[in-house]
Amino acid sequence: MKYIINVCLLISLSQTLLANAGLYAGGPVYKNRNYSISELKGSGYTCLVVWTIHIDASGNLNFNAEFPLVQNGVYIGASSYPNFVSDIASLKTAPTTINRLEFCLSAWGSSTFANIRNLINAQGTGPSSILYRNFQVLKNTFPTVDAIGFDDESTYDVNSATAFAVMLGGLGFKISLVPYTAASFWTGVATNTNNQRPGTVDRIDLQCYAGGAGNNPCNWNFGNIPVYAGLWDQEKTTSQVQSQLTTWKNNCGIDGGFMWLYDDFDNTTGTEAYAAAINNAFAGGGGTTVATFYKDCNYSGNSVALTPGNYTLSSLQARGIVNDDISSLTVQSGYRLTLYWDDNFGGASLVKTASDACLVDDGWNDKVSSLVISTLATAAAARVQAKEGITISSSPGQQELKLFDAPPQGNIPIRIYDIMGRTVMTVRPVSNRINIARLAPGVYVLTYSLDGRQVSRRFVR
Repeated sequence: MKYIINVCLLISLSQTLLANAGLYAGGPVYKNRNYSISELKGSGYTCLVVWTIHIDASGNLNFNAEFPLVQNGVYIGASSYPNFVSDIASLKTAPTTINRLEFCLSAWGSSTFANIRNLINAQGTGPSSILYRNFQVLKNTFPTVDAIGFDDESTYDVNSATAFAVMLGGLGFKISLVPYTAASFWTGVATNTNNQRPGTVDRIDLQCYAGGAGNNPCNWNFGNIPVYAGLWDQEKTTSQVQSQLTTWKNNCGIDGGFMWLYDDFDNTTGTEAYAAAINNAFAGGGGTTVATFYKDCNYSGNSVALTPGNYTLSSLQARGIVNDDISSLTVQSGYRLTLYWDDNFGGASLVKTASDACLVDDGWNDKVSSLVISTLATAAAARVQAKEGITISSSPGQQELKLFDAPPQGNIPIRIYDIMGRTVMTVRPVSNRINIARLAPGVYVLTYSLDGRQVSRRFVR
């Protein structure tokens, strides 16, 4: 008989309903990888733009004038940052909220697009050209990078920019345009590129900060190409970002937002807070808020609506919920709220499957420090799975994974990885249990072999 291990999860980080929330990130991605990679993967952003590649007159690629990336058709970035390739790959490896990766080109004061124009005029964009060869090796080296962003802020040559975009499309890249002015240039590149290679330009990141601070997305027309409005943390607080994006969503129908710049708030609560502001503005990016939490009893006072997912104290605070400050709540039918007395899903817990006008009678007024919103179907599915094979129960904060109804064959070797992809445990279940007390609170991936294939499941400690 074949037995399958099914993990009953109260959360799934990568499945939490999130908006189209983008983030531009520079040097910290490779300079501060000890925290930046894990922070970005758990941030709540769905699109990460690694900023920015400059192209010199010879066609060489260089990140931020800080380290050479590709020269003469050869990737040489490992000599400066040997972990850069694996780190970029891991950004989209579960558990993560990121589902789109981009490398951006150029910036204010860069000659990148002038050099592109000159190189195309001299060599074209065929397989023998230096631009083709260098970007082919870039795609081969970084296969998880989905798109190349165009941040041309001075050259504005439609013909060469179009030819370059079509070439990149042929190599497997999508193109994001990053305008702040010169609207006719950008619409020309988008139209001409997609006429030649349909679907290549699939995103517009409109700069509505700094030089583009006066931009209103309602005044930009890219047809069916989705527009994402960008704001700057040095100009807008999280509440101002949420308010402005909500207004533009309602008035202009924008599809999402992005933040400039991770380098300003990396390794702080600001990373998650600005992602939350975007996600709140777009109500989960097509998902539905299913629970609302109120400061006072009788559904009054400040309120915050949330989508299904897991919320630590920092997550709640980023969304405007103060520690120990929930007095009433509403929840839609079919959903389950698990409230926790302490941060990181610790301490006493209280389950609610219906709205409650006042938590006083439960002894839970102003007590919540973390919570989980899940569907009732999750628990029901786990009960069904228990009849079909081995079921592992995983609840945030518990000390061990329990294997229910496990036969002797269930004593299989299991490897556990952290969010960075590092092996943290290799064990065999003992009496159908795995002790995870030594693991720090967080999201992990459990893997095992079943009939010659690798199976992975996520769980939360």
